[in-house]
Amino acid sequence: MKSIYYLILIVGFSFLISLNTYRFFSIGEMSIFLTVIGLIYGLIAAFSISNSWERFSRIRDAISEETASLKTIYIYSKYLTDKLAFSGIRKKILAYCSEVPKIEWKEYFDSQKTHQKFEDLIHLVAGIKIKDEKDTELFGAICEELRYASSSRNLQLIISQTKISKTQWLLNIFLSLILIIGLAFLSIPNYSLSIFVVASMISSIIFILIVIYEMDSLKIADTEVYISPYIEVVNLINKYTK
Repeated sequence: MKSIYYLILIVGFSFLISLNTYRFFSIGEMSIFLTVIGLIYGLIAAFSISNSWERFSRIRDAISEETASLKTIYIYSKYLTDKLAFSGIRKKILAYCSEVPKIEWKEYFDSQKTHQKFEDLIHLVAGIKIKDEKDTELFGAICEELRYASSSRNLQLIISQTKISKTQWLLNIFLSLILIIGLAFLSIPNYSLSIFVVASMISSIIFILIVIYEMDSLKIADTEVYISPYIEVVNLINKYTK
């Protein structure tokens, strides 16, 4: 719904600008200038989107790896002789995976409450009582999966803090403003055609900025980077608990 609202707002704004009748830039005067600025803006925007998408993809993959390891830890712990440890592991994984979806990515790095829940799981695993050879093998497997989960989680925390620089943002905004102003005052002989051309090009410029912002903030449309894997872990544990 939020995306549709943005779409209507941007198209409406671009249409209003295109209705401007005070135009003093001729196509002959501005064509080379706008073409060069447009190419520079396009290259920088493409670079920004590529970096943001790579960052988004790496965090998405790290979340998948982390939650897969948490599922495996839960399954392995079911077969431990130490049932008290199993009960504790189940509760800690549930608490952690229920907490993460509530935290926005911009607050995730500083969310001490979330970090503490994961650390509690580590301490609980370290305290598992080993009684036979089967427990020894299970403990080793659980520790290995916990190491994978911890590494994936650390990767998320590091990448989440790597964002587009303020200088790059200023350059993107500066170039987009030049293009919008140039298009708004560009004189095209056919007024009806000019409305369509100017409105569509200004809309595209603004949409590109929004796409860069949403991907840089780890959002696509109305949804933040995958939280569903954590919910799947919660559903899996609740399924076996019943």
